[in-house]
Amino acid sequence: MLILVVEDEVVVALAIEWVLQLAGHRVLGPTDNVEDAIALCDHDRPDLALIDLNLRDGGDGIVIAQHLKELHDVPVFLLTAQLAKARTQKHVVWGVVRKPYDTHALPRLVKYVSKILQGREAQPPPEVEIFHLPDRWR
Repeated sequence: MLILVVEDEVVVALAIEWVLQLAGHRVLGPTDNVEDAIALCDHDRPDLALIDLNLRDGGDGIVIAQHLKELHDVPVFLLTAQLAKARTQKHVVWGVVRKPYDTHALPRLVKYVSKILQGREAQPPPEVEIFHLPDRWR
């Protein structure tokens, strides 16, 4: 899968990229801001997006999530410790990966999403809170 990674902590972004690549996936980015993320996904449509909720310099991961939902219908998961704020975005994102998390949970999340997109039943990893799946993937 091609996975967009938006994370403003460089070490975390590189760890995410590394673990996803080790699992055989391609990473779009990582990037740390709204503008670059939108430009990347408009050039290459990702299969999945992992987006930090609050980005440095006031950037908002929800802006990216809305763009991906409206224009590309891409599954989006927020990466955050701010669960209350993330839950207000249930209409935009599939769910949230609660921080702190083990980066090895991310390949399990990708496997889960891949199965759902193929129409197969799957259980999400324990670090992931699923808000909803679009009707066509239920």
